[in-house]
Amino acid sequence: MKISQNCLSVIKKWEGFHLDAYSDPVGIPTIGYGSRRYPNGQKILLGDKITEQEAEAFLKFECDKVAEEISKLVTGISLNQNQFDALVSFSYNVGIGAFADSTLLKKLKTNDFPGAAKEFERWVKGTKNGVQTTLPGLVDRRKSERSLFEKSDEQGTPIEVEDSPQDKVTLLEGYRDGEKNVIVAWGGSEVIEILTLETFIKDDFIAVLQQYKNAKEFRIAPTNKAIPQGKSISVSGKGQPISQVNNPPILNRILVRGSEGDDVKELQRRLNDIGYDGGKVDGSFGKKTEEAMKSFQADYFGLAEADGRVGPRTWEKLWGDLSPAKSAPTESTAAKAEPTAPTPTSPASGKNYLRLTKTQSKDPFGCYKLKFEYFKDGQLKDSLEVCSGSPSRQLFRKGNESVAGSYEPLPEGKWYIGNISWAGGADNYEGPIHQSGIGPVSVPLRYVEPGQTQRSGIEIHIDWNRQSSAGTAGCIGMYTTADYKRFVSWLRETDPRDLFVDWGLGTCPAV
Repeated sequence: MKISQNCLSVIKKWEGFHLDAYSDPVGIPTIGYGSRRYPNGQKILLGDKITEQEAEAFLKFECDKVAEEISKLVTGISLNQNQFDALVSFSYNVGIGAFADSTLLKKLKTNDFPGAAKEFERWVKGTKNGVQTTLPGLVDRRKSERSLFEKSDEQGTPIEVEDSPQDKVTLLEGYRDGEKNVIVAWGGSEVIEILTLETFIKDDFIAVLQQYKNAKEFRIAPTNKAIPQGKSISVSGKGQPISQVNNPPILNRILVRGSEGDDVKELQRRLNDIGYDGGKVDGSFGKKTEEAMKSFQADYFGLAEADGRVGPRTWEKLWGDLSPAKSAPTESTAAKAEPTAPTPTSPASGKNYLRLTKTQSKDPFGCYKLKFEYFKDGQLKDSLEVCSGSPSRQLFRKGNESVAGSYEPLPEGKWYIGNISWAGGADNYEGPIHQSGIGPVSVPLRYVEPGQTQRSGIEIHIDWNRQSSAGTAGCIGMYTTADYKRFVSWLRETDPRDLFVDWGLGTCPAV
């Protein structure tokens, strides 16, 4: 069985709500509606901040896990939706182990539903000053859960979310295709995904493996075993082309650890902008800056040249090597071998707008790289690679089919682009942040058409906590600060207000 909104409403009422991480009564960092870990397994840390949309998505993710365990325990018991929702709320609070050993479950197994209902109100004690004490908050919560359990009318509607393909994977198998590594993800005897790695970086490889939480084994295929037939998804991470900076500063002094000055500040700022942690922008080339530089050089020049020394070649590379408007192929442009692939909305002359389409490439964390394009006077002027949704929820839907709290990318359709919201003032990328997952700046989006969607709270922001929780809860996430600065330049140049999200599903309005 699946939970309904009634379950989430009861839990939200009694769990409390915190956008900033705090220590719970036993000292564990907690956030949102009682979440202690992000969906990717990373622990919540004090100092973390999230959005209300993320908090709700985290809650649903955890409730779904509880619901899965309860479904196993109540096999053969005929429960209505309200009864199931009440049990999930109860077990979310006391723990699935406590429910498994409870008299409440024993009575359910004998079809003693009135007796099971009375059991809720026995679970009202907590430890206060080292003593087991009846807590008024728990008394009220159990009354609420019992009331839902006994309520025969106004049954909730199960929230149906399609299973993630990655969660079906039970075995990973490695192959070689020329100079490239290929990973085949198996679900039993079925091929779920075929990934071709465009990167040889260890951290990228580890990130790919971590997408498949239910895969217990990784095997190397025999040399004589052919790669299974099927469409391969390209996976690329760091080491990919860097978009050019318009009018970059002219800097050519050779910098090494111990160097100081304004050019060091420019170096630190640029490293931070393109996703390498160069440390505080203080003009002092210390250990942190050197480590970031070595990491950058290893990604782009190879380990043999990763000496941390900043010379002409490194300066040139830092400012970019990819002309604007070039990006990974979209499904339409990559479809010369696939005639049935969808064609995105055609450009319209004389209009300023943005367009978002899906490519055939993923980042190492499992998010599809999306092509985010800027049209000025109907002509493509620039583009960026972005992501949307959780890595394990890369399911692209129409507006009326996209469910709130699904963690999936924003749905197809026309969206209105709101005004830029800065946490610490205009162009302040180094100061205060909105939330840990959003960073210092965000632009809200509002769904326009066709019809309606359940999705709300969608924004365009930097994927600020990428290393601990890659992806978004459905917003558009920029990979780097440098990319966001380019996006802001689009908004300031022509003030486009229309965003056309076109997944090739046939519902995106014409430009």
